[in-house]
Amino acid sequence: RDVIRLVTPGTVTEENLLDARVANVLAALGRTRGEFALAWVDMSTGDFAVESVEPRDVASSLARLGPRELLAPDGLYSDDFLGPVLKELGPKLSLRPAASFDSQSSERLLKDSYGIAALDGFGSFSRAEVSAAGALIAYLDLTQKGKRPALKPLVREAASSHMAIDGATRRNLELVETLSGERRGSLLSVIDMSVTSSGARLLAARLSAPLTDTAAIGRRQD
Repeated sequence: RDVIRLVTPGTVTEENLLDARVANVLAALGRTRGEFALAWVDMSTGDFAVESVEPRDVASSLARLGPRELLAPDGLYSDDFLGPVLKELGPKLSLRPAASFDSQSSERLLKDSYGIAALDGFGSFSRAEVSAAGALIAYLDLTQKGKRPALKPLVREAASSHMAIDGATRRNLELVETLSGERRGSLLSVIDMSVTSSGARLLAARLSAPLTDTAAIGRRQD
């Protein structure tokens, strides 16, 4: 028999294997010419986003996103600064060859994925952002064996639009889970009156990433 699919923590889509109220996020950390970026996709909704990130902010960004699986170039595992951050992820980390993060190949993959001639219609992306987003597409092609899930248009987010909260502070605040790793007893469990699972996921995402843009906060209150 041929292999029809590779199942990994970040690419699971079966509802019986997932908590419908928790996003299943697959993320990738790209690096190009000293610049870094994080791309992520929610496998349950198809939301696809990317943002530039400074090395010092990688840990807090990962804590905010809470990916079930992170793709990273294998060379970063021995990096003096980012190596320890990646090692803390344990089994959630999937090291990939540096070639998987080539920005030119990634750009071609993205264009082919959306059937477009240029990415300009989606916005302006750095080479590191393209690298991370393309690595995700390549990984989905590898694991899903050509049956790539439908992804929404790629969106560029600004890291400065969200409050940076380091992992230790986030754990002590018990925003979405308690210190023991349980949802019950967290701030989210107290205020979550969502009727639908999609609403619960949206509330958790907003609670995990408080906005810093007052105009955007005002729009969300309308």
